[in-house]
Amino acid sequence: MSQRASTATPVVRRIRPAMGTMASVHVHDVAPVSEIEAAIDELFVELDRLEALFSTFRPDSEISRINSGAIHPVDCSREVIDVLDACTWLEQASAGAFDIRRAGLAGPIDPAGFVKGWAAERAAAALARRGLEHWYVSVGGDIVVSGEPSPGERWRIGIADPFRPGSVLASLDIADGAVATSGTAERGSHLWNARGGVPPATFVSVTVMGPSLAWADAFATTVFVMGEPGIEWLAGFDGYHAAAVRADGSILASAALA
Repeated sequence: MSQRASTATPVVRRIRPAMGTMASVHVHDVAPVSEIEAAIDELFVELDRLEALFSTFRPDSEISRINSGAIHPVDCSREVIDVLDACTWLEQASAGAFDIRRAGLAGPIDPAGFVKGWAAERAAAALARRGLEHWYVSVGGDIVVSGEPSPGERWRIGIADPFRPGSVLASLDIADGAVATSGTAERGSHLWNARGGVPPATFVSVTVMGPSLAWADAFATTVFVMGEPGIEWLAGFDGYHAAAVRADGSILASAALA
């Protein structure tokens, strides 16, 4: 098993494209660099494998083949079935605010609102399986961390200012856990409230902190489209808290973060 890195220990970092965005890995363990690099390689192999299953931009992915009618969902891999089941549960739990289909259309399924965080968390497990304890993984800004960056410290995660690119609005200090953000600052109006089929207008970004990146990511998307009632809705899930930036620049946060 590795040891905790001291402040003088070099950190192994890797960044590369994955899941249609950029992924970065920082490992702060004291361990042979070859072992750390092998664990990171395994992480990226898993991200690539999951992207091949879920990408709506690849005609041979299982999601694209479901949409083309080439296969039925029940004939898909276990991972695809699990993700579709989770999305179905979230659709029901959010009273239809979250949906992998755009409201009013019998259109193609797209589990992107759930799968990026889920895939990042699943791939990051490769580091733990190899005995690494102190690391940070980010896939397109969806972040999962373990342990400490240095003894006695927590990971400091910045919340981007949606009105000033490159600026940080606030920060969260966490140990083991996850942070995910949904919003329109980088990709424009790509999120839709399935209840009405129109872009939500209350928030420009929602950041959710919690124990699981899969659900932090999914909840961030759901709270974004629900608007202010979404903050209260999120309070029903133990360990998850949100900080949302309204269109006028003001901030609405869960009680634990306020």
